[in-house]
Amino acid sequence: MSSNLPLLNYDFALNQLGGNESLLSKMLGKFLNEFESVSSELTELLASGDMKSAKMRVHTIKGISGNLGLQALYECATTFDAQLREANYQEETFQHFSALIEQTCAQIQESEQIKAPAKTLVPPTLSLETSKLELTRKLERNEFIDDDTLINLVSGLSMSEEKSKELIDLIEELQYQDALNLVSAQ
Repeated sequence: MSSNLPLLNYDFALNQLGGNESLLSKMLGKFLNEFESVSSELTELLASGDMKSAKMRVHTIKGISGNLGLQALYECATTFDAQLREANYQEETFQHFSALIEQTCAQIQESEQIKAPAKTLVPPTLSLETSKLELTRKLERNEFIDDDTLINLVSGLSMSEEKSKELIDLIEELQYQDALNLVSAQ
């Protein structure tokens, strides 16, 4: 079961997230936190016969790896998921899956991509009222906000640096309701 697919197709993943490098960085970091030790977790689930939980875990990894451009892992997870669904998984597939998880996590850790570039506020070009109105409108429509526009709108809110960073983080993590609450408190 060899594959010539990349562990991380950064361009594909970036395209999936509308070019938002900061969001990709956060998503890759979350992938690491969530799945770095999944091999030992799956070993326990399979040993105890908890196929339902094992299938769910592998299926989740399949979906996330597909969206994040973790192509070699996605291909293997697709095979492993199908085997688990048929209650006929092969040990070789599990071993390959475990090795790919390890290699993929190492690739993510080594890559510079998980270090999000710091966003620095700029002198506001919009009034407080305009910034608040535009940002609220975009958040209510769940609209993608590119980095330059986001910085410009947040800068216009005249928030403290700490609150501005918190707002940017909420928006990049797609927690729009929390972001709206923070903007309306302004």
